[in-house]
Amino acid sequence: MIKTTLPVVEKSINEKGELVTVEKNIDVTIDTSIFAEERWERNFPFNAQKETLFAYIERIRNSGKLEDKASVLSNLKALYCFMEGDAIPDFKSFCQMFDLTGGGYLERLIEKIKFIFNLVLSSSTVSAKNS
Repeated sequence: MIKTTLPVVEKSINEKGELVTVEKNIDVTIDTSIFAEERWERNFPFNAQKETLFAYIERIRNSGKLEDKASVLSNLKALYCFMEGDAIPDFKSFCQMFDLTGGGYLERLIEKIKFIFNLVLSSSTVSAKNS
């Protein structure tokens, strides 16, 4: 297991009725064990019927969709399967931590997803050959 952080966004309304947005990092652990594949099959059975989690990540990385802002939700599906942390009880809660409207924040999130996917693919015990 590998410890890292994820950039997330918290929104609230202050006493004046104004929207307050705060970007912060949450502590997470990256689980590269075979259990990530089990999460993929359990949470995303439609995707899992077509390809393994690691094959999916390889495909989106090779297609250039990691940089595509429109593909962030698809990338979060795969990312979720590797994440462990107290702040991540389920996929819905996980998705609600991210704000896809902010330019600078979205760029940082995409860079973090790319970093984690590269790390997962390089440290995984499952190779593309086993997929």
